[in-house]
Amino acid sequence: MPDRNIAALLSLTSHELRQPTDVVRGHLRTLDHDLTLGQKARKVIADATRAADRLVALLDEIGELARLKGQAVRLTLKAMSVRSVLHQAVQAAELPDRHDVELDVVAPVDVRRRVDEARMRTVFGTLIHVLARAQTGAATIDLRLMRTKSSAYVWVTSRSLLRGKIEDKPIDVTRGGMGMLLPIADAIVHAHGGKLRERWVAGRWAGFIVRL
Repeated sequence: MPDRNIAALLSLTSHELRQPTDVVRGHLRTLDHDLTLGQKARKVIADATRAADRLVALLDEIGELARLKGQAVRLTLKAMSVRSVLHQAVQAAELPDRHDVELDVVAPVDVRRRVDEARMRTVFGTLIHVLARAQTGAATIDLRLMRTKSSAYVWVTSRSLLRGKIEDKPIDVTRGGMGMLLPIADAIVHAHGGKLRERWVAGRWAGFIVRL
C-alpha cells in the first residue's frame, strides 16, 4: 500500500477513535468528582483514567505517523553537529525504570548534517529506550558515530555485542511496549533521506544503525 494511502488510513483511525475516547475520559472525570464513591471504586477509576490517557497518547502518535507518512510535516532543517545531537539525546534519554544501563557517545570524529534537531534527538531517544528495555542485566549502550565519504552512520548498540558477523535487517516495527514511536523514528529518518535498520551481530539483535 502506498505511503499516502497508509497515511490516510492512520489519520482516519486516529480521528474515529478520538471521539469515543474523549467520551470515556469525560465520564471518568465525572465519576472522579463523586465524593460518595469508596476507595476501591476510586482505584478502579484511577486505573481506567491512566489507561484512557495512554490511549490518547497512542492516538497522538498515530496522527503524527500519519502526517509523516503523508509528507505533511515540514522539517526545520539546519546544519548541525551530529555528535552534539547524540549528546543531547543521551542527556534527555528516559530509561525504563532501570539504573544499571549506562549510555556513552563514541564519536572520535564529528559530522555535520542538515537535520531537524528536535526530531532527530527524538529518534535517538526512542532507539535508546527500545534497546534499554531489551537488556536483561547491567549494560552500556553506545552511540557510535562513523563516517564515510558520502554518509554518516550512528550505531546504537549494546557494548557487549561488538564482535562477530554483522548483518543489517529491516526494523521490526512490531516490537511491543513502545506504541508508534519506533515507526515514527523510522519515518523521521526516511524524511531526512536516511535509512534506519536493525543491526544483528553473530545472529543476535544488537541494536540499530542510522544512515544520514
